[in-house]
Amino acid sequence: MMKLSLIILIFIGYSSVWSFNIKLSRLEQNLLYSNLNNEANLKLFYEKLIESNGVDKPTELHEMINDKDIQEGNIQNKCFESTSHLLTSLNIKRTDENINLTRTDINRVTPILANIKFNEGCQKPKGTTKWKNILFGLVSITVVNLTALFGAIILPFRKKPAFKWILSTFIGLAVGTLLGTGIFHLIPMAFSVEDYDKELTFLTKGLIAIIIIYLFYMRDQLSKVFFHVQTAVSTHEHGDEDISPILHQKNTKSLKENLQTMKPIGWMILVSDLLHGFIDGLTIGAIAMVSIGDCLRMMVPIVCEEFSHKLGDTAILLSSGLPIKQALLMNFLSACGCYPGFFLGAKLGQLENFHPWVCALAGGMFIYIGLADMIPELISMGDEIEKDFVMENKTVSKMLKIKILITQNLGVIAGIAIMFLLAKYGEVLSEYF
Repeated sequence: MMKLSLIILIFIGYSSVWSFNIKLSRLEQNLLYSNLNNEANLKLFYEKLIESNGVDKPTELHEMINDKDIQEGNIQNKCFESTSHLLTSLNIKRTDENINLTRTDINRVTPILANIKFNEGCQKPKGTTKWKNILFGLVSITVVNLTALFGAIILPFRKKPAFKWILSTFIGLAVGTLLGTGIFHLIPMAFSVEDYDKELTFLTKGLIAIIIIYLFYMRDQLSKVFFHVQTAVSTHEHGDEDISPILHQKNTKSLKENLQTMKPIGWMILVSDLLHGFIDGLTIGAIAMVSIGDCLRMMVPIVCEEFSHKLGDTAILLSSGLPIKQALLMNFLSACGCYPGFFLGAKLGQLENFHPWVCALAGGMFIYIGLADMIPELISMGDEIEKDFVMENKTVSKMLKIKILITQNLGVIAGIAIMFLLAKYGEVLSEYF
């Protein structure tokens, strides 16, 4: 019975009674909210515990756990990645996660938590590295870079009739995945919402927020279709200008000579991509060290966003004076800024309190890029499709505008749906890693 005391002490520490110098770990939060359920029952149980043991001061509770109790746990000095890992190690099986642990089970768990909390029982050996997480993170950012490069390689096919329609869907997908990642994943992780909101009500609230954003976006777009109200568009290029002569012309100058004569906008693109890639790498590195499943979820929006961006960046570098091979090389090298960012993120990601901060940083960046960068780019792509019809002496009818809007919205809705489902069922995905 006395061994139940630590769980109660942890709960009190979480209820802002910090005089005990107790800080809840994610493991302990999960244990409390998954298995001890409700706050009212927990407080009542605490009162009965105090009454039955004659303890006057809550600070005395943890002193009841002695060395023998810890040794009987048989798994002292062991670290646990999750509640389920701890319970599995103790051979505690439950058919339903919503069912509270039995008293016997809690008696077995409490000494282990006591060892971790008060006797530094979870000491990872120095130099221990999560090589599996690092390898998966490196693969993720390499896939991002290769996808970006692929987007640039298909630039010569930009004159195909279906090219801009497909690209429009991809940009919509980038909008949906960036917003979904920021609101469903990163912001909740920054506040550790998932640790105590086991019913995932934050997902429903986040979905309402995205729906409101989407409705305002649709209001603007439908006003443009039916009432000819103009909206601001992005100046980011997608290779629409005639760069065919540049693609086929021979340039005998070295890369150094071309860089010296390159237009300022080309340098601006390279520096911007380098910084952007560094932050993407920092985010993936920090999150990969915590969870491979979360790392995979972060990769999806970055791939979608980089695909369309790198396509336009290559066009700008070409028009700035670089030949096609050198433009692709510089585009790829600027994207490689994610590698130093990744290693820094992986190193910092091993610090206990760093993960929420990098999630807050990345969440703000993803939401901003989705709203302030990708949505104007999406609108601009629709305008380019209409412009092509005008150039071909075809009528730009309302039906055409509705088709463009549907094509774009297929990507937006698919992106939001993908990130919502990953947030809701991501734990199942994580089990495979």
